[in-house]
Amino acid sequence: MNEPALTMPPEQSGEIEMSYVPSEKLTIIWDKAKKYIKKSASRSNGRIRTEDIFHDLLNKKNDLWIVYDTGTLDINGVMITSFKNYPAGKKMLCIDHITGNKMQDWAEIGIKMLTDFARTNNCHGLESVGRHGLWHWVKNKVGWKKPATFYEYNFEEIDKCNQQHKE
Repeated sequence: MNEPALTMPPEQSGEIEMSYVPSEKLTIIWDKAKKYIKKSASRSNGRIRTEDIFHDLLNKKNDLWIVYDTGTLDINGVMITSFKNYPAGKKMLCIDHITGNKMQDWAEIGIKMLTDFARTNNCHGLESVGRHGLWHWVKNKVGWKKPATFYEYNFEEIDKCNQQHKE
């Protein structure tokens, strides 16, 4: 009765692996992946919500990739992709969202996996609009370019500022 409690050693961390998640399996991992998707959606400045992403994944408009630890089965990151077909015939795999922890451990592996997936699906390449930090992972890789920077002008912000000056 007064025996000391047994303590279990912490589970050893395994390798980092990635996996495509078919839409029919989405609900199995959604709760664990949702926190990363929510973080990424919050950076969209109102363009997309977590529930919109969930709906698009269920309806096969987008694809979900998870990054996980094989020892703990913890999800460390997610990538959301979609195919973009341009009028001139170019097909690209678009990385719509890429987010997670310890990206230094998996970003290169993830991009290689997406590259292989894109080639298998007859894409001409990968594309993404992302935060400046994303460039860090690809800037020294052959073939990657930064042809433009995304700019945004929000009327709501300027209207609010103008309203405050009137008061």
